[in-house]
Amino acid sequence: MASEGLAGSAGVWVLGTFGVYLLVLLGIGLYSSQLMDSVDDYVIGGRSIGPVVTGFSERASEMSGWLTLGVPSDAFGTGVMAFYNGLGMIPADLFAWAGLAKRLRKYTEIVKAVTLPTFFETRLQDDTGYVKGVSAFVLMIFEGGYVGAQIVAAGTLLEVLTGVSSVIGILVGGVIVVGYTMLGGYFAVAWSDYVQGAIILAAFIILPVIAFTNYGLPFSELASVGSSYTSVTAGMTGWAAIFGIISYAAIGLGIPGNPHVMVRFMGINEVKNIRLAALVAQLFMFIAYIGAGFVGLYALVVFGQSGIEDPNNVMPLLTLEFFPGAIAGIILAAALAAMMSSADSQLLVATSAIVEDVYHGYVNPDASQDTLVRYSQYVTLALGAASVAFAFLAQNTPIYTLVLDYAWGGLGAAIGPTLIAALWWKRVTATGSVASMIVGTTTMILWTQLSTVLELLGLMGAIDGSPFLTGLVGVYGLFPAFILSTATLIVVSLLTKPPEGVDDHFKSFNKPLSALSSSGDPTGTPEYVTDGGRDVDPKAVTETDTIRAHVEESNYWDSGEE
Repeated sequence: MASEGLAGSAGVWVLGTFGVYLLVLLGIGLYSSQLMDSVDDYVIGGRSIGPVVTGFSERASEMSGWLTLGVPSDAFGTGVMAFYNGLGMIPADLFAWAGLAKRLRKYTEIVKAVTLPTFFETRLQDDTGYVKGVSAFVLMIFEGGYVGAQIVAAGTLLEVLTGVSSVIGILVGGVIVVGYTMLGGYFAVAWSDYVQGAIILAAFIILPVIAFTNYGLPFSELASVGSSYTSVTAGMTGWAAIFGIISYAAIGLGIPGNPHVMVRFMGINEVKNIRLAALVAQLFMFIAYIGAGFVGLYALVVFGQSGIEDPNNVMPLLTLEFFPGAIAGIILAAALAAMMSSADSQLLVATSAIVEDVYHGYVNPDASQDTLVRYSQYVTLALGAASVAFAFLAQNTPIYTLVLDYAWGGLGAAIGPTLIAALWWKRVTATGSVASMIVGTTTMILWTQLSTVLELLGLMGAIDGSPFLTGLVGVYGLFPAFILSTATLIVVSLLTKPPEGVDDHFKSFNKPLSALSSSGDPTGTPEYVTDGGRDVDPKAVTETDTIRAHVEESNYWDSGEE
């Protein structure tokens, strides 16, 4: 049956390697299950994951099938313009590491928040529950759809490669993802992402190198195929070119709003390791995006413009062209696994939104850690089953429409502005945050359907006559949705009362750590125990211990309740 697939005889190696790999993932889940004592361990790994694993995991959790299949496919269809995929993502990710990671790690540690909705509620001093409720709902909807989309992608690729029914691929992939995520939580997710990311990174280094040794640089060959393939605007001019570049750049706007990326910042073991983790992530991203783009360009050289019927098969076909069956099986199995590396992260975020933000926040605030861990595992299983069901229903829908237009874009527009503002703007309010989330979500969904709506209203004819309006309607929806969401956040926040005590809190984070912990400090050095319950003598003092103690002593987070 496998010989009927695209991989031919190598399909046996793909299936065999994939099977072994899945067993390894389950082993990681079983081992990681022994490391969980609290819901903090399940959701963010007890803030104990090192910088190298964190850096790899941060990238692997986001790239998934978009990197392995989407970027090569885009390069095969548009040429060198596909390198703009990194135009928004690379600087946006660098901004996130440089401008958000350290503050988010410290803030969430101080207020003991392991999820973004809980952090928002505490930071914005919201006693109505609206901020946590709306943000948790947004996460559940978009992250749940994200999981289903990744499982669809994995099942589809398995069908194309081996001839195995996509139903089997969806079911097997779903069971494995849910299994090791449920068993090992964040520990399993981070370490599995590390393994998957390392293999994919190696593939996108080796494939272009082998192609280069056989064909040299691809650009002269591309010019003979068509001038648009060597054009930085894919042959577009005027407003079409401008909005095309904007659409690529706007993809990066989704990074701050996607919790499965932000949770990596919250879970790193030490604040001082953020710089090393950022370096690892940036090197991973730069090399992977360049390599994936060259894979698509070399596929044009090797197979020709009409040589590949489905552009999504570009990376698998080039892999099979250059590698023997066994090696190709390992690489393609890793490509399948990379899709699951996003699914597991998104599944974990959706679980935390239900258990920590809804159940623990509203239903049972006094729940024990054992209860929260157990419920997290139950919810992971239930959400995983729902995502597999969604995958069956959506298996004929384009994967990247589901991911970019709804999941990635929806989270970016709804959550991103609030996260940035919560960390950097003292004046942001809970009301402004809720309004921003609603506007961002609504705009992203409606913009995706804008062309259809305009056609139904008979207005597309008038728009077609204007290059500017045509380009605007076709621009990636996250661009207008993020702008409108941010504008709403600013305007509503300025019109409503801000939380109290934020000035002093922000000042404390701008002080050197030595000033916060010095015994010569006029406020005195309060008594405290170290974070994590380290049973050593003398106890080690971390940065977060010092900051938390100072802030708690000063009552900076006091909401005013008696």
